[in-house]
Amino acid sequence: MRNNESLYFDIWRKRDFRNLLMAYTQTANQFRTQEDMRIGFGKMLDKYVDGGKKKYSGTKKQWMSAYTLGRELGVFRRKKGESYELSRLARDFLESRILASEYLLNYLLNFNQLIDGQIVHPLYEVLLVIKTNGGTVTRNNIINIPNFNLSSKTTENQRQIINIFIHRMIEAKIIEPTTQKEVFRLTSRYNLENLMQSCCKSDKSPEEFEEMTHEEYVDMLSVPNTIIQVYR
Repeated sequence: MRNNESLYFDIWRKRDFRNLLMAYTQTANQFRTQEDMRIGFGKMLDKYVDGGKKKYSGTKKQWMSAYTLGRELGVFRRKKGESYELSRLARDFLESRILASEYLLNYLLNFNQLIDGQIVHPLYEVLLVIKTNGGTVTRNNIINIPNFNLSSKTTENQRQIINIFIHRMIEAKIIEPTTQKEVFRLTSRYNLENLMQSCCKSDKSPEEFEEMTHEEYVDMLSVPNTIIQVYR
């Protein structure tokens, strides 16, 4: 996996990840060739995502952008013939064993990223700030987390990255907006200490992490977390 200069998320889509998961998994489930998936993905967006496919017309470039985000979210484990093998996590979601919010929770609890030569657990870093702040966190708090190294990015890019991260945490039902602008609080769904203890930090060295294959990365994201009832 690459060594990122700062915290990084693909910006092809910035929210509605729960519905995107349905579009991705149904595309992989219903279409068997690259060509069919490229076109079929637009149909799945229209079916499952608010606002539909928007500017997605099924070009190869657009499909590659969509596929890249699907890989980042741990949906696609590997190419298998003309189709894709779903990750264990994506298969559990497709077969209704877990909810989309639980998929995103499991993903965030397992998500580690190599940032400026250091392995960072993004969710754990945010939870530390929430603990320090007595249960809340602001957008600027997250931007200013030292291990995210976002000072190397433009102000616009910082906000894009953090908006994506915030929406994933909201859709995982970890945090929620408050009446104060740009202030978020922990939801009542999960206990802070339980969340922090459930964060799975990689025990690899930075060099080992950088040498991980995509399949190993997806397997890392897919390890069942016992904070999710079905995995207990």
